[in-house]
Amino acid sequence: MADSSKKEELKPSLSPVQFMDTTLRDGHQSHLATRLKLEDMLPIAEKIDQAGYAFIEMWGGATFDSAIRYLNEDPWERLRELKKVMPNTPFQMLLRGQNLVGYRHYADDVVERFIDRAVSNGMNVFRIFDALNDLRNLKTSFRATMKYGGKVQGAFCYTVSRFHNNDLFVGLAKRLEDMGSDSICVKDMAGLLSPYDAFDLISKLKEAISVPIHLHTHDTSAMAVATYVKAIEAGVDAIDTAISSMASGTSQPPVETLARILEGGARDPEFDMSLLTEIADYFKEVRKKYHEFESDYTGVDPRVLTYQIPGGMTSNLARQLAEQQALHRMQDVLDEVPKVREDFGFPPLVTPASQIVGTQATLNVLTGERYKVITSETSNYLKGLYGKPAGPINEAVQKKAIGDDAPITGRPADLLNPELEGAEKELSKALGKKIENIEDVLTYALFPKVALEFFNQKDQPLVKKSEKAPQVEEVQAPLIAPSEFNVKVHGETFEVKVGGVGHPGEGGRPYFIYVDGQLEEVMVESLLEVMPAAEGRIESHAGGRSIRPKVADDGDVTTPMPGAVVDIRVKLGEKVKAGAVVLIIEAMKMQSEVHTAIDGVVQAIHVAEGDRVNPDEVLVEVRPEV
Repeated sequence: MADSSKKEELKPSLSPVQFMDTTLRDGHQSHLATRLKLEDMLPIAEKIDQAGYAFIEMWGGATFDSAIRYLNEDPWERLRELKKVMPNTPFQMLLRGQNLVGYRHYADDVVERFIDRAVSNGMNVFRIFDALNDLRNLKTSFRATMKYGGKVQGAFCYTVSRFHNNDLFVGLAKRLEDMGSDSICVKDMAGLLSPYDAFDLISKLKEAISVPIHLHTHDTSAMAVATYVKAIEAGVDAIDTAISSMASGTSQPPVETLARILEGGARDPEFDMSLLTEIADYFKEVRKKYHEFESDYTGVDPRVLTYQIPGGMTSNLARQLAEQQALHRMQDVLDEVPKVREDFGFPPLVTPASQIVGTQATLNVLTGERYKVITSETSNYLKGLYGKPAGPINEAVQKKAIGDDAPITGRPADLLNPELEGAEKELSKALGKKIENIEDVLTYALFPKVALEFFNQKDQPLVKKSEKAPQVEEVQAPLIAPSEFNVKVHGETFEVKVGGVGHPGEGGRPYFIYVDGQLEEVMVESLLEVMPAAEGRIESHAGGRSIRPKVADDGDVTTPMPGAVVDIRVKLGEKVKAGAVVLIIEAMKMQSEVHTAIDGVVQAIHVAEGDRVNPDEVLVEVRPEV
């Protein structure tokens, strides 16, 4: 058993309940698609630090990815800047074990160095979990956290199935304690834990293990407050809450509500309620700035107890379907998710398993045939490259995904070669200079494509929308436009890049463009009628994009869902066999292989890496060899 002295981070169960504030991480990840910027955190950070929380969760999860992908912010800089103004309260991050903050397993050298640098930059406590509760995938991150002076909060993912029960979870907790956990977290990422089950689970955990117990849940089903109350009665040491203006629904319950419930009792945390009110008022105003990222799927929805889908996953599914004008299929996708989950051995629906299951369910619905299109991550999952789930995998689905290949049975990361040195060389070559900043190398190792875009634009300010559309003084765009050009407005030059197109509708076709890196949408009326190029193609100059509407030709390669091209696997004139991988498309942060349906020769490639694409586009043309 682990040394009982490790209770120093949390007080005994009869002491006041300790609270962790999630507003700066899970709160805005749940409600605002992880878009909260550092500039809106810093003004209130000092007061959050003074509020009396035991921990502040402000890093990890999707924040790292979103910072570089959407906000043009360095996540390492966020950690450092917040630490400067919040020196009193320990910082905690959510770490996905061997996946770190990404969506695949990384080599051990990347995991160790990431944790080393996180501690050096100000991280204190690491909540470490594996999406499949495969504890083999936690060994390296546990070892590194202890080596570099961080505190390990070992976490297991709570879920409901015929293969999961409280005795199983207690067994997992014992093993996590034996591995060196300073505390144990019950991670209920979808808000499935009912009040009386919580009382039973926490009671059994308090009897079985000696380190403190921390409970994390979401209020999606609207029973989280009751769940916390029963868990507190059973002796839980700490709970997660968000400030009220960023709480409830798919977020955590409000700190003020739980503080009032405990007020005057032995476990009263004795918060300064006036200070909490001031923080809540601040975020109430800040939240208005992010209205465009709000979703109809972040409120209370008791159906989560059936679908078991975390709120962030639900909003992502809705957004993905809306992009294809298929939001009316949302119920079909929700119905398909439990079926895919069963085929996959009942994994807990948490990143990255939730994205793998959700994306595959979406493809099954939109293609009209289950597993007609299988993502790369689905194949890797069914091959065992993410670990072992609690239940058995559907063998027929597995065979369809990996053929006659034998699934792996060992620790997946044992198959990976060291990655850091290669990442440093690749990044230095791509940027044309020697890269010595190890944080930059780690960022690239985690998200190569996104990191390169980030490094190339991070010193350029994002274009902010003005209240009135500026009058365009000079626009030099030929009749047949290139994919990149400059626009001069009021003496200032903006770089414009075409990122992708949407489905044509009554008002024309929407085009998605980047203006100095800021994504915007414009409508173009009847473009094909204005410019009827050969056979309906829209060609472009300067090696730019060419877009062709989908036609009924077996050799036209299309994508079943919108996404971004991350890799082109063929060249013009290359001979290919039916079933060969032509492109890799990233959608919902998952990568999918796009295949050719026929034998032939690659006659045309209409996209480049980084392009946004939609199902109504022909991406590559393959024609039978003459």
